Parts: sequence; C-alpha cells; structure tokens
Amino acid sequence: MILAPWGTPYGNADAVVRLEVEGEMAVGPFTRCVEFMKLRAQRGPAVSHAGYLSAGPLEDAERTTTPLTDEEFVTGQFTDLPFVLGLRVFQCRQAVAEKRDGARPVWFYSLTDESWACVMFRDGERRACVWQSGHRRLWDEVTDAYQWWKERGSPSVTRFGLTVDAYGQRVWLDDPANESWSVPAPHMPCGEK
Repeated sequence: MILAPWGTPYGNADAVVRLEVEGEMAVGPFTRCVEFMKLRAQRGPAVSHAGYLSAGPLEDAERTTTPLTDEEFVTGQFTDLPFVLGLRVFQCRQAVAEKRDGARPVWFYSLTDESWACVMFRDGERRACVWQSGHRRLWDEVTDAYQWWKERGSPSVTRFGLTVDAYGQRVWLDDPANESWSVPAPHMPCGEK
C-alpha cells in the first residue's frame, strides 16, 4: 500500500491517495483534501503576473461575463472544488486574491504558454466580468470543468481515484472501470524519481 499526498499545479488543494499495488499497477481512492507546506522545488514553476499581462494586457483581452458567483466558485481551504478543477484543467495555476471593498479577482495562468484569464467577482452584482487572453481560453476550460462537476452531483474528493502504471496516470470517478482520463504526472523536483 502507498499512502501519499497528490495534487496538480492548479492550486494548493492536494488530496491523500491510498494506492494498492497490484503487479505493475497501483490503484486506489483519494481519501480527503489536505494541504502541506511544499518544498520550493515541489511548488512547480513560478508564475510572473507581469509576464503574462505583457503578452496580452487587460485592455486587449476578450471581455465577457459569467453568472457564476464568488460564493459558488471560491469555496475555500480543504474543499472539493479546487481539487476537482485541477483534475480537469491541466497545466493551469489559479490565484485567488483576498476580497477588498467587495471585489475579488481570481486569476488563471497557463503553464504551457502565456494564456491567462481573470474573473472579477463583486458583491451585489449578478454577473462577474471575465477577461481572457492567449491561445487557451482558460475561463472557458474552468467553467466547462465546473459544469462537468455539477452535472455529476458535485462529487466529493473521496469519489475520485487514481490508477498509476507504466503508461502514466489516470484519474477516475467512482470506479476505475468507469469514466477516467489521463492526467500529467505531478511536478518532481530535480534529483527525485
């Protein structure tokens, strides 16, 4: 049996996975959300906000709105949604700012190119402003993942699991034989395997 923290670059939301080794494969469920202090080398590449905006400043970005609210989307520490979004939106980092004067920006940065998105939630407003720039439409990817999660009854982390074999990693919902998809391997610091 292997018991380990596992996560994606999306945010600080990790989960504990309990894998049972079966020959050349390890399979098992995620047990709960956790948050660990990661070593610098385990944190993944640094994101330079200014670097992303120099590739496509806010005034040049595509602007839309979303009906999602701050309360629906920013669920907080040790909650299921950020972990699930990381499972569905690959190579993306989310940054949630503190709320100030009734407004909270949430940023999304692609780790594969300079694409970015920002949604600005404001208290009392029915629709939030969204800006997107670059090849990836990150907010569209995030809202697709959010809808996928809602359509399946907002499953908790404990309904997901992981299969690891020589071909990579697959995440699944409820049963490894059911709906599954490939996920990139977590970032490994230099010298670790």
